[in-house]
Amino acid sequence: MPKLKLNKSEFKADKLIKFFTGLLTVVLIVAMFPKYETIETDYTVGMVWSKEDLIAPFSFPIYKSEDVYKKELDEARSKVLPVFDLNIAKSEGQLNWLDSLNVFFANLKKVLDYQAEYNKEKNLPEEKRTTSESTLEKMKVTLNASFTEAEWKSLSAELGTQAGIDAFKKKLIQSLNQVYDKRIMDLPKSQITSSKISFIKDKVEETIEINEIRDIEEVDRILNNDFSSYFKNSEFASAAFKISKLYIYPDFTSNKEETDKIISAVTDAVPKTFGIVRENERIVSKHEPINEVTKLKLESYKKIRNEQMGSRDFYMQQIGRFLFVLTMIFLIGIFLYKMRVSIFNDNLMLILISTIILLECLLSYLSLHLKINYPIEYLIFVPVAAMLLTIIFDSRLAVYIIMVICILVSAVRGGDYDILIPNFCASVLVVYSVRDIKNRSQIFVSMIYILIGYFISILAIGFERYDDFSVIRSQLYIAVFNSLLSPILAYGLLILYERVFRVATDLVFLELSDFNHPLLRELSAKAPGTFHHSIVMGNLSEQAAKEIGANQILARVGCYYHDIGKVVNPEYFVENQMDSNKHEELNPSLSAKTIIAHVKNGIRLAERYRLPKEIIDFIPMHHGTNLVSYFYEKARTDEGDIDTTHEYIYRYPGPKPQTKETGLVMLADSVEAATRTIEDPTPAKLETQINEIIRARFLDGELDECDLTLKDLIKIKQSFLKTLVGIHHHRIKYPETVDEEEEKLS
Repeated sequence: MPKLKLNKSEFKADKLIKFFTGLLTVVLIVAMFPKYETIETDYTVGMVWSKEDLIAPFSFPIYKSEDVYKKELDEARSKVLPVFDLNIAKSEGQLNWLDSLNVFFANLKKVLDYQAEYNKEKNLPEEKRTTSESTLEKMKVTLNASFTEAEWKSLSAELGTQAGIDAFKKKLIQSLNQVYDKRIMDLPKSQITSSKISFIKDKVEETIEINEIRDIEEVDRILNNDFSSYFKNSEFASAAFKISKLYIYPDFTSNKEETDKIISAVTDAVPKTFGIVRENERIVSKHEPINEVTKLKLESYKKIRNEQMGSRDFYMQQIGRFLFVLTMIFLIGIFLYKMRVSIFNDNLMLILISTIILLECLLSYLSLHLKINYPIEYLIFVPVAAMLLTIIFDSRLAVYIIMVICILVSAVRGGDYDILIPNFCASVLVVYSVRDIKNRSQIFVSMIYILIGYFISILAIGFERYDDFSVIRSQLYIAVFNSLLSPILAYGLLILYERVFRVATDLVFLELSDFNHPLLRELSAKAPGTFHHSIVMGNLSEQAAKEIGANQILARVGCYYHDIGKVVNPEYFVENQMDSNKHEELNPSLSAKTIIAHVKNGIRLAERYRLPKEIIDFIPMHHGTNLVSYFYEKARTDEGDIDTTHEYIYRYPGPKPQTKETGLVMLADSVEAATRTIEDPTPAKLETQINEIIRARFLDGELDECDLTLKDLIKIKQSFLKTLVGIHHHRIKYPETVDEEEEKLS
């Protein structure tokens, strides 16, 4: 049964994941392509047409711009009067609010009388009562008015007598007459844009000025103000308002369905076009400036051609796009397979590259679909991708992939290849600005290079095509904004990629070279001899790495951390021993185990402090599978010929060095330790010792799995010798003083 879950190493190397990463990248980019194939680049008013004359292959109408068409629709809608239904019952006198109000007050008096009687009897035994709470509640419901408990109390208090009821009713009639002096509609005036409304009366449409009628909001405001100022009791005023609202009968009720039907008919009558281009008519001539009408012709042609595309044409186009993008991604894959095989074999790095490409294509997609009247195609931030690829990988890979990104970005914009050159120029220049980056703040120097790249290319293309200066100026403004924002985006994204993908860039290595790092501080405090040994090794390795074209920073920082495991038992290592030798108390096999244990201890410490894998590799690989020869020979001396099957006890577990840097550090470790013990280290003695160590490691096969060549080994030997001669140079012997000579003679 196949494994369903891959471990980290299997995930990185799995070929199926590699395949799906590439396929998904291709599919997502193809999905971002526009629905049509553009006639040429993105055109703007004022731009000069740089292609040959464009002749219409068929007749087509000229569509109005979206803004103009929308404005005409709004004007048509504004001319439609809202339709209302006339309240026939009220207009014919069938709905008399005064009669209804009199009935309400008659029922209200009954409720209040019953409530007064209920209040008197509620302390009596139930069998002696003539009233009940349930009956009272039923009577209240028949009023169709929902009063709060406080409002009922205020009504009972104020309307306890017939005179009080009559006065209250009189005030309500007076207030209602005040609002009924104009006809009323049920729709707020704030929702009506016209100055009139229409209604049907006797099958004839009539209109009325909106200022001749009141809306329901105005009625509420009049009644509220009137009752609030007249009645001192706010609860009583609230009850009066609720009663009055029961007898507000609108003269006009909104008929939204009919209004929408008229609006739909009116807007449908607004033409979307304003002219026609005949078959074989010239749409635009070569070197002709594009004006508003020409732009509308081009957009109309593009729209019609897209609509006429059949399903067969559509699928053919999609296949073509898929093959185009597949070719671009395949070219990147071939480059990585042939030139950067370590990256090709690491699926995490392939996913990282894929996300950078997809991010740029997404920005290109957004720049095409965002309706902003500026050349935002210069805000795709291709230089950000260039900076990330250079810092994370190297400049050669960055330039190669940037070429592909520039092509894909232009393709996603529908073939807008006018932005290819500016993006490529700015990106290539920015590669050189961060190629040898030493600290994160250096990223911000790149804005100058981005600005130069965009400025020169935009001016060159604009002048060559006779573009209007206003078009060139707006492009330069956006390019300035790009150059300012790109370093900030690159800075943030670099940190994100380092955290998410656990990428160890040279910047990370430089930060780890700080001697204030907790591990290095602990090493210098607990194992000062080892710390000094690591620093000297760092100098040896860095210079040698430069000579053979390896990563100097990685080699130096790898030396700093290669022996951090010695902080666990520092006194068992000769460079940290002051007076006594701890191994005198141990047998050879136990001493060997103690020495070898610093590898596992170092890996454990490195993982606890989350050091990059590239640094952790130096801990086991700088020893490879070498013997702890001193204790091995001691065991043979003490015990005679020991069983060779037990040789593994005295051998480091490996693995052997896998890279130039780890192989180099293995040699530097042995050379530094061996040459430190030479008495009177002359250049000849140093050279002999270096030759012996390199030869021994080579013959033992410890360098078989790394990329070091014989030519590299010669350069390493020469570099080591040069550095060590500088370290162990002879000092001048100063003449002894007279006092010292006399002291010796006495």
